Amino acid sequence: MNKNIILSTCLILLFNSSSAQVKIEKSVVDYALKIEKDSIYHILSFWKHKDSTKYTSVKYSISDFNKVAAKKNLSNEISTINQLWDIGKDSIVFSLQSFNIGYPLLYSDILKNHIQAFTDSKNWQNHIKQNGKKLDYKIIKETMLKSDIYKPLNDFLKTKGYYISGFETEKHGFITKKNLQKAGFPGSEIVPMPFIVWVVLNKP
Repeated sequence: MNKNIILSTCLILLFNSSSAQVKIEKSVVDYALKIEKDSIYHILSFWKHKDSTKYTSVKYSISDFNKVAAKKNLSNEISTINQLWDIGKDSIVFSLQSFNIGYPLLYSDILKNHIQAFTDSKNWQNHIKQNGKKLDYKIIKETMLKSDIYKPLNDFLKTKGYYISGFETEKHGFITKKNLQKAGFPGSEIVPMPFIVWVVLNKP
């Protein structure tokens, strides 16, 4: 058997505040906490190098994003993230450098923040006036950070001794007219959308 492939160790914990059970799965590189609510899994996974004892990245995901993503608000997920985070911190050591929370289109509140940020950005508006519908990765990351589009997450992280200090993005496109209008905008806005986002973390 490949030594790098190790079966997960599963534990069951019970939140004091509810009857929901938290399942913990651990391997040589990750420590995942999973809670089921209304047949939907909410998962917080901490990651590390296999030879390290300290976890340096974390990811939050929801099992049914493809079905009802437009109805989700990140602000509503913070309490669940906090519950899972607090369980994890009692069992593992981490000094986090990045947080994968999903791209802005997955959360309706973050999508609105994202669209508003680029609508208000003088740098972005000047860019599209001069270049048309063309991506500029530097402006994209700067605008996302300056406007604090992931504010619910950033506010939460500050209570844990971290803050959002930057973004790394991949697989960019533009928000469709349909999604702009669903978010409450006219639909004529030119707004870039990264479909892979890593939130860069730092400590004060």
